[in-house]
Amino acid sequence: MNQQPAEPIRHQPLHPSVRPLLDPEYVTFHDRYVQYVEPEQLKPWNPNVRTRYTWPYAGSPIVEVGSVKDIRPCENFDIRLFSPVGEPPSEGWPLVIWFHGGGFAGGNIDSDNDFCALACRDVECVVANVDYRLAPEDPFPAAVEDVAEVLRWANSDEGAFEGNIDRSRIAIAGASAGGNLAAVGALIAVEMSISIAVQVLVVPVTDNTATLQSWWSSHPHAPWLTAPRMTFYRNLYLQEDGLDRDWKASPIFAPKELIARLPKTWLAIAGQDMLSTEGLAYAEILKAAGVETQVTVYDGMPHGMMALSGVLSKGRQTKTDIIEVLQRCFHGSAS
Repeated sequence: MNQQPAEPIRHQPLHPSVRPLLDPEYVTFHDRYVQYVEPEQLKPWNPNVRTRYTWPYAGSPIVEVGSVKDIRPCENFDIRLFSPVGEPPSEGWPLVIWFHGGGFAGGNIDSDNDFCALACRDVECVVANVDYRLAPEDPFPAAVEDVAEVLRWANSDEGAFEGNIDRSRIAIAGASAGGNLAAVGALIAVEMSISIAVQVLVVPVTDNTATLQSWWSSHPHAPWLTAPRMTFYRNLYLQEDGLDRDWKASPIFAPKELIARLPKTWLAIAGQDMLSTEGLAYAEILKAAGVETQVTVYDGMPHGMMALSGVLSKGRQTKTDIIEVLQRCFHGSAS
């Protein structure tokens, strides 16, 4: 007698309360793939999750650029430089320093090749994708130290020469944990008197003290990035008590005098993301300090909207919007 195949385990089905609030494209994708993925916090930590692709067709095709090369500015990490086609202008190319997401423990230098190449081509700039050190092997503040080192490199004669960089046109950007590092990096740049033209923060972690009793209470059933998952990654990153209130872990606690000197800022907020409230709160803090700040909310989107640009229209729109922000900043208008 033939045995029927076992029904796959639905590890993370959508909660009934959030299903009607989500974009239908994401609902379809979640029901087909995401609900069957066993969350990392339910298993022993395995660094192989950094390179494993759980589902197909999530990202966008990688466009051609002038060149791609990996360099090692110091002993701790590499940078992947995406450079445009053609000769650089006499003053050098604008530079975007990009930090990938992954909960401070996941992701790698390959994670965002699609976006980095697209931004390089369409903004006509060099994009430096930073392969910063990851927890739990290298917990806080290792990644922050790498952020500071990247800023030193970008502002040095060596960096300007190696990347054909215009040091007067530098942007700092990142998504999720990378958005946290970009926000922290912009503050460190203020301390180091390094000029940053704009910071671009996509679904950023701004407060590592957040819980379901505070910021996360507004979206307790948000998909994929859940409270247990976020707490799991946070514990890998912040391995000592009290670090969560350090502004280099939680930029929402940065001194007002640093915040007031930040560059103009653009934030992308996913409407159905557990981190949306703390991101909006950080935007209000910046505005109150006089920082030119623009917020775009993508209704119905989960935390991973940008990483799912291959299947989500609003994920693709996020990339288009980032590119327009950078074009305006570097060139005065969107192409």
